[in-house]
Parts: sequence; structure tokens; C-alpha cells
Amino acid sequence: MRRVLSEPPNGLELILPILQQAVAHANAGRWAEAEKGAQRVLKAKPLDPSALNILGTVAMNTGRSAEAIVWLQQAAGGQPKNPFIQFNLGEAHRRIQAYEIAAKFFQRAAALKPDFAEAHASSGDIYRLLGQRAEAERSYRAALQQAPAMLTALNGLGLLQLQRGDAAAASEPFEAGCKAAPAGHPLRPILLANLGLVRLQLGHGSEGLGLLAQSVEAAPEDAEAWRRLAAALRHTRVAPAMPGFRDILLQLFDRSDVNPRNLATAALAVLRQDPDIDQLLETIVRAPRDVAQTLEHGAAAATRLLHDTLFRRLLASAPIPDVGIELLLVQLRADLLRLADAEPEALEDELGLAVALGRQSFLNEYVAYADAVEQQRLNALVAALDREDLGAGAGDAAKVAVLAAYRPLASTPLAARLQANPLPALADVLREQLAEPAEEAELRAALPVLKPPSDTTSLAVQTQYEENPYPRWTRCSLGEALPFRKAIQSALPDLPTHEIPDLDRPRVLVAGCGTGLETMRVATTYRGASILAIDLSATSLAYAKRKTRAYGLAEVEHLQADILDLPTLQERFDLIDSFGVLHHMANPAQGLQVLAGLLRPDGVLFVGLYSEIGRRAVVEARAHIARHGYRDDPDGIRALRRALMLDGSPPALDDVMSPASDFWTLSDCRDLLFHVNEHRFTLPQIGEMLSAAGLEFLGVQFGHAADRSRYLAQNPRSGALRDLARLHRHEREHPEIFGDTYRLWVRPRRASK
Repeated sequence: MRRVLSEPPNGLELILPILQQAVAHANAGRWAEAEKGAQRVLKAKPLDPSALNILGTVAMNTGRSAEAIVWLQQAAGGQPKNPFIQFNLGEAHRRIQAYEIAAKFFQRAAALKPDFAEAHASSGDIYRLLGQRAEAERSYRAALQQAPAMLTALNGLGLLQLQRGDAAAASEPFEAGCKAAPAGHPLRPILLANLGLVRLQLGHGSEGLGLLAQSVEAAPEDAEAWRRLAAALRHTRVAPAMPGFRDILLQLFDRSDVNPRNLATAALAVLRQDPDIDQLLETIVRAPRDVAQTLEHGAAAATRLLHDTLFRRLLASAPIPDVGIELLLVQLRADLLRLADAEPEALEDELGLAVALGRQSFLNEYVAYADAVEQQRLNALVAALDREDLGAGAGDAAKVAVLAAYRPLASTPLAARLQANPLPALADVLREQLAEPAEEAELRAALPVLKPPSDTTSLAVQTQYEENPYPRWTRCSLGEALPFRKAIQSALPDLPTHEIPDLDRPRVLVAGCGTGLETMRVATTYRGASILAIDLSATSLAYAKRKTRAYGLAEVEHLQADILDLPTLQERFDLIDSFGVLHHMANPAQGLQVLAGLLRPDGVLFVGLYSEIGRRAVVEARAHIARHGYRDDPDGIRALRRALMLDGSPPALDDVMSPASDFWTLSDCRDLLFHVNEHRFTLPQIGEMLSAAGLEFLGVQFGHAADRSRYLAQNPRSGALRDLARLHRHEREHPEIFGDTYRLWVRPRRASK
């Protein structure tokens, strides 16, 4: 703003103090005062370019960009060679997303003033958004030639290199920006985050996570920074050693917008930074039949672990994906059960631990094995507690907590007593094990049904998910919902913008919503979405409805239905999301054709299908299960898991027991290894299915950004992300690249022009 006044026009000397004061107000963000001053100047000198520029700046910064353009165009008419007015015109057009026009004004400003670094950098940002990467790089380089430490240019250049799939090249400008950005600068947390994400892509896990944690520390009020860190922590086996990371992790566990499951392995990594705890858990895994002796010898480390605040938070929040800890908890549970019988007063001292263990057991759906002696003791404990004065006896609350670690309280004779006279110390346990299931039962009774399924496979799948709704979850990862076009473009950056409908209220079908986690993802991704969520399982739908209601989602309808019966809806959708569903149908191709017929002509379909290559370990595990005759019921699942933990798993099954797999809860494990029906595909096979359904392939999501970068580096040709043959060859060379499930985007085939 001050630069605009460097050459005051004739007559301005008389009103220069007013104009200078208006500029000062504008620079301080006092928009109302700035506007009043500029209007006073215009009364004395109509069409004064400097005053008009102030009014344009005020309008632009108070959400009136279209009005700003009018003011600024008048200012430019009076001073057509003023680079700063041209720059403001570019910024105003950028804010209304008129990017091509904005680029012209930024370029004009740079031409008028070649050392105008901000104009070069803003040109780079616009060209990057337009996909004109060569022009973007030239602009960023020109900005940095004038101002080598210019943070916006360094950040933009790094983002440009990431767009090209070159994480190594992106690292340099991000790192330079982090070094140049002083504490408190608004771009510092962004640069730290971008550098952290790049370091993660390059395989420097601990360093990358540390940088993301520093970004959170630099901007603790930024919810997106917390979510970004939480997403990066998912399935990590390393944790930064920075002093504040443990506290950050504890705060993440408390956030309502973060799925605590994503934090479990990070918490384990932090806990294992204690060498004694790490050695204790490793010894348990090596000698799984001698857990009691191991705990006796390592009593100090075990006590430290069990009373660790982070460990307690993990116990109560998410299933723990660790063999050593699961075996430790099995032993602990048995010890607490013995105390309940022999030393109830001593058990009272362990009430907090017993409650946390009860919550963990409910989270993992009692997947851990219990022997016959424990079952006998448990039956005796239930009989002893089943009395009118429950809660009055010594250690009653702790005893109920121990019971809750073996069986869901709703399945015991104590349920009615505990509902009538709840014990305050067990508030969380009673909410999770009694109140919420009761709410789900009410919701289930009121669910609308399109039509009872008649397909044999659909009925078998329905039975499985009525018994084991999948997945159970407590909180989900949330984000800021985007307009439909922008959200699709974020997922498919190479898809031309004009090919994506611009919708304020997209109609979305979640075909196979399960327990609602996918519905939540859709609702928090697409702004204004009106959602129909269907599933075969009433139990799953009731769970989903309770959770969406808890999150206050009013734009979600739930309907019990089979995909095969959906054509009777007589409705078409802008987006259909069907993740992990079609491969459980008798004929996935038929299901795909049904969904294709429900799309609007410009609609899109997001579908998840099992990978034949990515599920090799699961195929081996299913063969192992068949050879040994494990049943697909809770006892059979527990028996398999116990054998794998105690006797060791064949090397081919290592991936099945990884912390990232669905091995760690009863429903998850049944879905992973014991499903009544599953199909797997290669990408060429999927291509044939798409063609038969009249669909065209738009792209696939990679498991990690680093995988996408590696693919693009090895396949730099235009269109590589939509080339199923190339993607298939790459997957054969890198079987882990898509995980065990393809995440595919498709749409109705368009006529060639």
C-alpha cells in the first residue's frame, strides 16, 4: 500500500495526511477506518488511484472480491503502469478463482517491475494451480533470484516438485524455507509440515514425524496440523525422540476429530523407547508360554508400563496391535480374576487398571483366549455378584470391571442391576457395554428395509455381519469438507476441472456402509452432501446410525438393502462410494453393473476391490485355516490366533499379523481371514469388468504418497495414472504398493469426440 503513494498525483498534497492515515489503517487490518479515509479522499479528488486502490484492497480483504475488482480497475485506469495495482488485481481475481486472468495481472506487475518478487511468486502459484509447471517454475525461480529467502516462493517451488513426483527435489526448498522462517511466522508451520511429509515420502520416518510434530507445536490452534500428524502416524513403527512428542500424542488421543486406532502403533513405539519395556515385550514374544515368569523377572518394567499414562490411554481408546502386549494382558486378566476371588481388597487398588482392561477387551471384542479354569472362575464371579446389593460389597466395582474384561456386560445377568443402579467408577464401561448397545437395539428396530435379500451369498454375508459388524470404531478422523468439484479434483488432480460437476448438494450413495466409518468419511469430504447409506446388516446399520447421530449428521439416511435390489429405488447419484463390498458378492461384475446404472451421466464411482497380488498372505492364511480346520466362529478365531502366537506363524503369514492388518479384533479378524465369500482381482481383470459395465477408469489411490511418487518417477509419461497395464506391471514389481485393496475411481464411459 505505501508503494502506491510513492508518486502522489497532482493535488494530492492537500489530502495526503488523510490518505496516509487510510493506508496505515489498511496495513493494520482496520478495514472500516481505511474505507472511511479513502472515501473522504475521493470526495475531494474523485477517481484518485491511490484511494481507489485502498477501497479495492478493503473490499478484497472483507470477502467482496468482485467489488474489489471494480475499484481496482478504476485505479488502474488512472495509473495503468502502477505494478502494485496490477498485483492487487491479480490477487482479487485469484480469490474468485479466475486463475487465467489473475496470471495475466501478476505477469503484468512483474513486467512493470522486474524485481517485484511477490508478483513472480504469485504468478508461480497460479501457474501451479493451472498445471502449467514449466511457467510456474520459471516464476518461482525469478522470485527467488530477487529474494532468495522468500518463503512463499520456496514453499510453492517445493509443492511444484511434489506435483512432479520428485520428493527429493522438493526437500531442498522446503528445508531452506524452514531455516529462513522465524518463529511465529504464519508460513513456518506450513513449511515444517511440508518438509515433514516429504521426509516421510523419502523414507525418513522419525525425522518426518518430528517435523510434523513441530508444525503442531508452531500452530497448536490449527486443527488440520493435528489431523495431518495423526494421519502420518497411522501404522508407523517409529516415533520421534523429541521431548514433547509424548504430550502431543496424549493430546491426539483426546481429540474428537482423530481416530485413536491411527495412534496405536505410534504409542507403542513411544512406550518401547524405554529399553526395559522393549526388552520385556520382546522376551514375551520369544517365550510366549512363560509370560508369568517373564513378568516376575521384569516386574519393575511391567509395573512401569501398566501405570504409564500413555499406555492407560491406549488401553481405553483403541485395540492394541502387538503380540507381546496381548499376551501380557491375557496374563494380567487371569491374575486380576484370581485376585477377585482370593483378595478382593487388593483388587480394589487395581480398579483403574481393571477398568482400562475391560474397555480394551470390549474394543477388541474379546478376541483373546481364556482357558477352562478362567471360565470356571468367571462363572463363579458372576454368581457371586448377582445379588440385590451389588456395589455394596468389598471390591464390587473392580470385580465387575474384571468381568467386563472377559464378557460384554450386556450378555450377563448383571446387566439389569447395573442399569438400574450404575456404579460411578464404571461410568465409561457401562456406557460402552450397556447404554450404547441398548441405543443400537432401539435404532435397529426402527430401520427402514428396502426388501429382504434373497440371494444366497447375500444372505450368508448378512449373517456374518449381523454376528460381527465391521469395523467397530469409537471416533473417526475428520477433516474440512470441500465443495464437490474441489474434493474430486483433490483425489484426481489430473482430471480436467470442467469434467467434474460443480455441485452444492451432491447426492451420494454409500453402497455397503457397514458400521458408518465410510459414511463419516464421505460426509466430511463432500460439503453439503445428501447421503443414502445402505447395508445388508441391520446390526451394522444401527451402529452406523448411532455414530452418525452422535456426530450430528442430519443429511444421512440409512436403509437396509442388498445392492442387487437397488434399481428399484428409481434414483440416480452424483457419487457412489462402495469400498470393500463388491468383492463379497456372488458376482461382483453384476454388482458393479447395478451401481453403474445408478450413476448420473456425469457421476463418479469410488470402489474398493481386493487385489490378488496384495492379498497373497491372506490367501496363504485361508489355506492354513482350511488345513487345520479352524471354525469361523469366535472360538475358532481365538484358537487360530492363540496357535499363531504361541507356536509361531509360518513366514508367509507374517503380514497377516502385522500391526497394520485386521488381525487384532474379533470382527476384523473374521472379515480378514474367515469371510464367507471373497473374490480377488488383478488390474487387467478390473479393466474388463469396467468395460463390460460401460465404465472408464479415472485413477487409483496409492497406499502412500511415496508409492505414487515412485510410480510416476518410473512412469513419467502423460496418462500413466490412468494406464491399467502399466499400473499392473508396477504392482507385480512392488506388491505392497496398493495394500490389499485397490481404491479406484471410475465414471460412465463418455462418447469419443
